[in-house]
Amino acid sequence: MKSYFKSNKLYLFLAFVIPLVIAFLSLLANGIFWNSATSILAGDAYHQYVGLHSLYSQLLQSGKGFFYTWTSGLGLNLYAFASYYMGSFFMPLTFFFNVKNMPDALYLFTILKFGFIGLSAFVSFSNVYKSINKWLLLALSISYSLMSYMTSQIEITMWLDVFILLPLIFWGLHQIIDEKGRWIYYISLTILFIQNYYFGYIIAIFISLYFIVRMIAERLSIRKLIDFTVVSILSALTSLVMLWPMYLDLKANGQGFSNPDGYFTQNSWYFDLFSKNFIGSYDTTQFNAVPMIYVGLLPLILAITFFFIKSINWKLKVGMFLLGGLLIASFYFNWLDLAWQGFHSPNMFLHRYSFIFSFIVVIMALEALQKLKEIKFWKVFIATLILATGFIGSIISHHYSYIHFYMPVLTALFLFAFLILFYGLQKKYISMNIFAIIVLIFAIADIGINSYYEISGVSKEWVFASRTFYNDVTSRILPATQAIQKASGNKLERTDNVAPDTANDGMKFGYNGIAQFSSVRNSNSSAIMSALGFKTDGLYLNLRYPGNTLLMDSLFGVKYNINYWAQPPKFGFDPLLNAPSYVTQNPYSQSIGMFVPGGYHDINIVQNNPLTNQTNFLNALTNSNTKLYTKIHSSSEKAEGQVVNTNGHVSFTKLKNSSTDLSITYSLTVPANSQSYIQIPNITYASKNDKSIVISVGNHLSTMPTEDTGEYFNLGYFEKESTQQITITFPKNDWVSFDQINFWAMDINAYTQAMAKIKDNPVSVKTIKNGAAINYSASQNGQLFLTVPYDKGWSAILDGKKVKLYKAQSGFMKIDAPAGKHQIKISFFPEGLKEGSIAFVLGIISFLFYNRLRKLKNRKSSSLD
Repeated sequence: MKSYFKSNKLYLFLAFVIPLVIAFLSLLANGIFWNSATSILAGDAYHQYVGLHSLYSQLLQSGKGFFYTWTSGLGLNLYAFASYYMGSFFMPLTFFFNVKNMPDALYLFTILKFGFIGLSAFVSFSNVYKSINKWLLLALSISYSLMSYMTSQIEITMWLDVFILLPLIFWGLHQIIDEKGRWIYYISLTILFIQNYYFGYIIAIFISLYFIVRMIAERLSIRKLIDFTVVSILSALTSLVMLWPMYLDLKANGQGFSNPDGYFTQNSWYFDLFSKNFIGSYDTTQFNAVPMIYVGLLPLILAITFFFIKSINWKLKVGMFLLGGLLIASFYFNWLDLAWQGFHSPNMFLHRYSFIFSFIVVIMALEALQKLKEIKFWKVFIATLILATGFIGSIISHHYSYIHFYMPVLTALFLFAFLILFYGLQKKYISMNIFAIIVLIFAIADIGINSYYEISGVSKEWVFASRTFYNDVTSRILPATQAIQKASGNKLERTDNVAPDTANDGMKFGYNGIAQFSSVRNSNSSAIMSALGFKTDGLYLNLRYPGNTLLMDSLFGVKYNINYWAQPPKFGFDPLLNAPSYVTQNPYSQSIGMFVPGGYHDINIVQNNPLTNQTNFLNALTNSNTKLYTKIHSSSEKAEGQVVNTNGHVSFTKLKNSSTDLSITYSLTVPANSQSYIQIPNITYASKNDKSIVISVGNHLSTMPTEDTGEYFNLGYFEKESTQQITITFPKNDWVSFDQINFWAMDINAYTQAMAKIKDNPVSVKTIKNGAAINYSASQNGQLFLTVPYDKGWSAILDGKKVKLYKAQSGFMKIDAPAGKHQIKISFFPEGLKEGSIAFVLGIISFLFYNRLRKLKNRKSSSLD
């Protein structure tokens, strides 16, 4: 190994530096660099990844546990979350960053990852294909490292680690085939399974199919099949330290399998493969996307030429053709498309396995380069002609609106350049080394230009957030969070943002929140939160805080609000001392554990009636029959626009030639001592960009986004009965629709009495590592109802003795609580981690034993020979 690095140090250096520099320059050309005015945060990078990196940094710096976090969705199994979102070699480096400069961390990690992908690819390819000119290996390594799958989805930085491991797994597999060892395959595959189970699943399918192709083509012995199978199984066994807890979490909280919507994938057409192999081709990474498969014109030309090289085993040609054909068929047929993705339709970023096609192209290109001396010019010409025919077909079809004029021009120029180079090599106008170096230069230019256009496509579609905007948000929320943490100490109290920046602000800034946006979530608790009026989606990927009632604040322990945009006042929420003026605290908020005399009994959930569910939930907690909500009827309404009411569904259209925004004004009498709300269900807007309402109550104006909120908008607290003029305006929209608008008043007297009744049996909760310590005092036996998502990983100890945790209301928890003063400690240890840890140790020991056994057998066989 030492001699390998010594003889390849220049190539290894270039394999790392060139992709890194191309990524750096492509981002720079889009205005993104270290501490630039434009950050690298686009799409999920802004809404998810900067937040989870910040959370990881906080955990490293604070020493808090890595099993559970209170910062998302009432509480989140962080270990299961990490199996998809936090598996990266670079995560420990977040220790040196904080939320203020985390965009720079993501920028640095991203360009470094491209460098390591190139390095990994070269190390792999140069060990598997030792006869190929190193400059040509470098060209293919760089092409692989910057394939459009990665650059077009550059905002999802956590996926990039997968492509560092894929070439190493490929190398390790060939070591097994060539009987040169098992360590690289075992270690790299194990790391992949642990880091990212989703891509581990995809690559496991590919590696199995690829091994079958090699086995048939090279007539591999049964011994090698057994070797491959055993090492793969031992890798999976070792990986159970992450896979088993993840599987159990998915089983408890994941969604069901997706049903295919017809036989064919959406938006697929005849020339898709060619349309996405133009230099700079980018359509979308949202819905109806054509697979991102570009990996450079050089690999593509060589991959087609591969089939014309006579000395290549025909069985290998057929096998690779079938394997590539399976990928192509998967792009078109729903069942195959879903199978590659675990039978779950992805939420945007479609065809997530399409990188396998690009990798197959690179493999065939490598196989062709092994026979470079046999590649005649006419073979390259035919390959180029096939590509040109497909390119012309995709252009004249006029089906692909994303093919712009410069793409065919650039593609034709590079095709011609590669054609000339192969012609020059055959005619011996240039030497092999000169040919290889010039090919490398053109391959770098090809993939570099494409990288720029892919990142430009991301910029146009997703928009990289400005640093000023990010800093403004941080300068508002971070001081608020720091003041809250100082006031709260180690007490477990919740905070949420009335007008949040993202659903993962809790993760990003370190406060304990309700909101979350994540593929890993507790869907059972989210379903109940939805029934109680919180905004969720059908798959519970989103749980949003705004747009609900004061009662839900208090029952779910929301002690603090960040109300920078001055939404109407909430009863009891007063400014927090020694904090920014927009931070308020709620004296009526309950503990996350509420004592219920006699025990809590599940309520029957009423569909599409959150206020009834809220009332019934309160009454179950208080053993009472409180009535909280009263409908308020308006005495008059005036619309600026045309209103059409069809069976309770309202269409509201701007009048012709009107310059006034759509608005409706209601006059209504609000009861004394009430918190009032306007309910606007199922709002749909004409504008894709303007989805907010402006509510005017007297002289108070409030702008409220409605896209990711509940349907109950706060009108304020009214101490005395009064007649109010309420105007709802829909800015910058020519048309909106919604279901019947209702007004509600919440009885503050009844509310305060109910909150006081719950506090008759006081409960205090403090955070401990991966759990909480609950102290309570009760005059009679009962149960503690915990507004913590139910998970089998939880355990409870009452005064030093283990007690049982019960599921409550399908998604929360309750514990039997005897009368008197007691302490209960709840601790989280991921379900299945104990068994997974045993499997991890057993897997390593078994591999060491198996590897030793095979070595001894091989030595014995060699000595007999």
